Amino acid sequence: MTRTAKFLTALALCLQGALTYAADTILVGTTGDYQPVSWQDPASGEFTGDDIDLIKAFARDTGRDIKFVQTSWPALMDDLTEAKFMMAVGGISYTDERAKLALVSETVRTDGKVALVRCGEQLQYDTLRQIDSPGVRVVENPGGTNERFARTTLKNADLTILEDNHAPFRALKDGNADVMFTDGIEALYMERQDTGLCAVKPDKPYTVIRKVFLFRKDQEALRDAFNQWWKTRETALFTAQ
Repeated sequence: MTRTAKFLTALALCLQGALTYAADTILVGTTGDYQPVSWQDPASGEFTGDDIDLIKAFARDTGRDIKFVQTSWPALMDDLTEAKFMMAVGGISYTDERAKLALVSETVRTDGKVALVRCGEQLQYDTLRQIDSPGVRVVENPGGTNERFARTTLKNADLTILEDNHAPFRALKDGNADVMFTDGIEALYMERQDTGLCAVKPDKPYTVIRKVFLFRKDQEALRDAFNQWWKTRETALFTAQ
């Protein structure tokens, strides 16, 4: 074999290895701003959280690698359909609109919208009627189901959409807002962190929401593999109980 032939053979093997690696790597979009399911550490850039752990476990068990890609709630569906990543995770609620644009996993958890207020003020905002009153200041993050729920529910309260997922919590703590609607898992997390914010009746949410993972339309095999893995995992957990 000539030197040129050896070089070309070696190059082909390297390219084959690179392509194999790429095929086994899942590009996962996530916002990294929704504790406790998806959080990006500002210093290290590392993603952590319940859904991050879940998709890492799937990748480990099925022999895949993962690369996380940060997205935002307003850009989530565009980024997915524009192939910036193969799937999306991190507290994503099922909606009919999302299901038209993406493949949807089995339900990974069930949740619901609750009110988050300053601790000690829960009785003032005990019902939707009390919240939806003139002068009550409601704040939400942009582009997700929190904003949608507030817009469709409120008729009289003052609703403000702030710039990101963190701003509503700051507004509540600083006394610049009274109520935020969010998922029960996030509201209870904030309460447990001694932030001064408390969930209102988290055991009686206003809605029932399916939390799912989304897959790009051409990733049916990946969606099916995850669903099969998830069903096996659920069965194992149920049996262990």
